[in-house]
Amino acid sequence: MKLEEIENYITQSLCILMQNTPFEKITMESISKKAGVSRRTIYRYFDNKMQIIDKIFQKIVQDYAQKIEMELSEQGNTLISSFKFIFDNAEIFVLAYKNNLMDNITLAIKEVVKGIVLQKNAEAKNWSKKYFDCYISFTTGGIYTLLYEWLQSGLDKDPTHVFEIYKNVISDLDKKF
Repeated sequence: MKLEEIENYITQSLCILMQNTPFEKITMESISKKAGVSRRTIYRYFDNKMQIIDKIFQKIVQDYAQKIEMELSEQGNTLISSFKFIFDNAEIFVLAYKNNLMDNITLAIKEVVKGIVLQKNAEAKNWSKKYFDCYISFTTGGIYTLLYEWLQSGLDKDPTHVFEIYKNVISDLDKKF
C-alpha cells in the first residue's frame, strides 16, 4: 500500500469515528481498528490523533487555496467562493465545529486570506506589518464568526445569502464608523 492510501484510510477513519464519538474520546487504537491497520502503522505516520486531524485540515485548506487561486485568476468573487467551498465541504466543517476544532481550520485559512489580500489589494504590500496583521485578523475573525454561526444554524442558508449578509455588515460598519 502507498503512503497516501494509508494516510487516507487513517484520516477517513478518524472522520467516521468523529461522527458518533467526541474527538477527545477517540483513541489511536479505535482509529487503527476502523482503518484496518495496526497501531504501529499509524504511529509510523502520526505521533498522535492531533497530527491526524491536522493532516485532514491541511488537505481542506490546500483544496480551498486551489479553489481561491482559480477564482483569483478568473476575477471571481473569492468570498462567495469561500462560503460555497465551506458549504460543499460541510461535513468536515460540521465535525470540526462539533468537536471544538474550528481554531485549527481558522489558523490555516488565515494564511489563505493573507494571500488573497496581497493578490487583490495592490496597496497591501505597502501597509505596515502591524496594520496588515490587524487587517488580516479582523477579516479572518469576521469570517470565522459568521462561519461559526452558520454552522450552529445547521448551514440553513445558501452560501450566496451568507455572503450578502457579510457584505451588508461590512458596508454598514463602514457607514457608521
